[in-house]
Amino acid sequence: MAQGKGTGIFLLILISALLTGTAVGAPAERGGGSLDTLKQYVADLKKNPENVELREKVIKYSQTLKQKPPLPEEFERQMSRGSAYLKKATDVEGFNKAVETFKSALAMAPWEAEGYVELATAQEKAGLFSEAIQNLNFALLADPNAKNAREIRNHVYELEVYAEDAKQALKVSPSVPVPPPPPPTPVKVTAPAPKKTAAPEKKTNPKAFVGNWFYKDAGPRGGEEVTTQAFTITLGSDGKLVAAAPRRSTGAVGTVTVFELADDSIHILVTWKLATIPSYWKTEDYDMTLSPDETKLKGSYRIKSSGKGEYAEDKVLFKQ
Repeated sequence: MAQGKGTGIFLLILISALLTGTAVGAPAERGGGSLDTLKQYVADLKKNPENVELREKVIKYSQTLKQKPPLPEEFERQMSRGSAYLKKATDVEGFNKAVETFKSALAMAPWEAEGYVELATAQEKAGLFSEAIQNLNFALLADPNAKNAREIRNHVYELEVYAEDAKQALKVSPSVPVPPPPPPTPVKVTAPAPKKTAAPEKKTNPKAFVGNWFYKDAGPRGGEEVTTQAFTITLGSDGKLVAAAPRRSTGAVGTVTVFELADDSIHILVTWKLATIPSYWKTEDYDMTLSPDETKLKGSYRIKSSGKGEYAEDKVLFKQ
């Protein structure tokens, strides 16, 4: 009879467990944890933040509380500051500043998945791939049912490649002696070809321009050519050339207003005026080059006047 009574009690317990959804021997449901105990675990983790097992313990214990622990205001502040540092960072130093700020935030709420995701992002940009993988796994532990859990897992797999490469580079860097550089390959040095000495440039003696320079024009009504003086060049007492306009029978007075000399080239502008007609003016523009035998000037001859406009032709000047 006692045995039958014991069997009935067991059946009642089993039926009750099935109705409430509790399996016999199952772990305790969320709701058995203490906020004070969690605070103590967090304090212990602050003293030893690199302790992976203790961090996992804190995350798992926070999930046993009836409600998710409240986030301190300072956690929100440090997360916002970390995001700002991450946005403005342009180098490793800037990304590391964001890393340290996110760590400060997680020190106050090590159960918060968002903090681990942001920390991993900053670590990835700083080249800390192994650390980023570890914190993404902490994020999955803190919120395994997150909407982006699949995305986070896939990103972990991507970072594994970068971490492996970084780890491989680290192995061959300080531990393996650097082989000596190969002997330099002999280079055949060809002596430069001797530079050809350029023939000294022939300079025109300014004295070659000294003299009375003339040109020939067709005579009026098809008559004989007329010889007309263009200008006179003399050598001054200071050794410089001086140009002067000739005298004309028309009563016009000429003045040399431009006189330029460049080796074998000469540019002279003669301006003419009439005393009887103040509004009248005429210019004769000579742009000439000295011939090799230094007996002629060849080049352009342009005339402008107040009454006839402009006229140009090639001329040859000679000395008399």
